[in-house]
Amino acid sequence: MEQMVLKAERRVSLGTRPARRVREAGRLPAVIYGHGEAPEAISLDTHDALLELQHGARVFTVALEGKQSQYLVKAVQYDYLGTNAVHLDLMRVDLSEKVQIKIGVELRGIPAGIAEGGVLDHSLNEIEVECLVTHIPETIVANVKHLGVGEALLVGDLELPEGVEVLTDREERIAAVRVLAEEAPAEEAEEESGQPEVIGRPKEEGESPASSD
Repeated sequence: MEQMVLKAERRVSLGTRPARRVREAGRLPAVIYGHGEAPEAISLDTHDALLELQHGARVFTVALEGKQSQYLVKAVQYDYLGTNAVHLDLMRVDLSEKVQIKIGVELRGIPAGIAEGGVLDHSLNEIEVECLVTHIPETIVANVKHLGVGEALLVGDLELPEGVEVLTDREERIAAVRVLAEEAPAEEAEEESGQPEVIGRPKEEGESPASSD
């Protein structure tokens, strides 16, 4: 997909209230920083910015005051519900330099161990990699069809695109097929009732307790 050019506007008034007014106008507040230069407060069209993010864009092409530049999407901040983006952090980059970034890991296929009564645990959803800005993958896809019960997929098992180096520990587990814990067998109520054993004959109604003398 051809990358969209996002038209930016400078933000003069900063703070919570001005940022709220920017969002109400259909624009997303953002800050550009990095490379030893002063941060720049801007806003982007919310619909266009989110559309780029949904398509996996890691680098935005931004047009500001007649000049186009590319910036790395460093962070996306969401509201307290975690549903609506409220702020972007963009970082100045040289397209010839390498960056360190976290990439999501997507599992494909149904593990063989599922037919054996196992369940799939996806314990690591993203890994950290280093690569050129122009080589940042949208996601890392891993096939788990071969996993049987008790087998795991490690970071070192991933097939990475050319030019992408993994920084996460290669021995860290991404996913595994395990057996569901079996429920303990039902115990017989009479044997495990916890009632004390009765010793001696039962006391007759009205009979006085034995003397402790």
